[in-house]
Amino acid sequence: MAGPAADRELSTRFGVATEADDEALRRLLRENPMRGAIRLSFEREPNYFRGTQLAGGADETIVACADERLVCMGRCVQRECWVNGAAQRVGYLGELRLAAAARGRFSILRDGYRFFHSRQRHAPPVLHFTSIAADNTLARRLLERGARGLPRYGCLAELDTVLVAVPRRPRAGKLRVARATCEDIPDLLRVLNASRHQLAAVWTTARLHALAGHGLPLERFLVVRDGGEMTACGALWDQREFRQTVIRRYSRPLAIARPVVNLASRIFGTARLPATGSVLAHAFLSPLGFVRGAEDLLPDFIGAFCPCAAQLGAEFLTLALPTTDHRLPVLRRRFSTRTWRSRLYRVDWPEEPALTLDDDAVFFPDVALL
Repeated sequence: MAGPAADRELSTRFGVATEADDEALRRLLRENPMRGAIRLSFEREPNYFRGTQLAGGADETIVACADERLVCMGRCVQRECWVNGAAQRVGYLGELRLAAAARGRFSILRDGYRFFHSRQRHAPPVLHFTSIAADNTLARRLLERGARGLPRYGCLAELDTVLVAVPRRPRAGKLRVARATCEDIPDLLRVLNASRHQLAAVWTTARLHALAGHGLPLERFLVVRDGGEMTACGALWDQREFRQTVIRRYSRPLAIARPVVNLASRIFGTARLPATGSVLAHAFLSPLGFVRGAEDLLPDFIGAFCPCAAQLGAEFLTLALPTTDHRLPVLRRRFSTRTWRSRLYRVDWPEEPALTLDDDAVFFPDVALL
């Protein structure tokens, strides 16, 4: 573990994760699922670092070790995003995990944030943000209350991550789509960067090409044209080779209802509840972009991807939309869906001036990059 900073009182060392920490990082993610009605662990098998640097992002994972055992971790990925209509460097904070053996040791969190912040002082992003499951009340209470020594967490918006059940016999829809080629890159960039929603990724040629290193070559993009002009584009990104969502436990009501729900799934083709311990068989609809006025193509575009998803062995197609998005009710009427709600927070340190954000902006980060 590189660059440790000693905490004599607790014998805790903080540093930046290296390959030597790989096994311990994966174990901490595996053993500490996110709380909620469905407990999920977000894992990174078979190597933690295979899922870093997505689309040109710069990842850094801070770790805390006590008695030579990793007890806490937190990741920051910096990338260029749209903020107030301009391309700015932003930091996303994720994978905050505290081992069960260290629960109640608030000083580990406090000192971990202090260590992380000290590394950001010379060239900090214009904004840090994070997301927390809406039903993870324990984490929300801890971080929202403004405990002394922690940064401020201010709620920005809510997102609905929608899992669209892929039909067992998907049909090609009416929407005419074509596979992208290298000649389409200028149009892909124009469409992907068209909306400039708050916290959406800024796409460049290099970042598009970088996706191939994480299982998303350019030919996996589908495009829609109207009179020769590209109006929509997107790709089906299966990340299960390096990042997995594992079902760890259902709440008692869901566990009781699961056999009935899954019976209905076989009869009516609706979304099922996977077995505990299984990897969620899903693929992200990402990157995804529409020109202004073409946003309502989304349901038909999703339908066009369903045959591709079935070929990948994906049971669900995953995307996230703001909870106020007018297309959500349409998706729920047309498809069998499951929804996981989360809250977006800005993370500010009290001693630093907070960036002012446009009041009427739509917050729309790409969930596949978080």
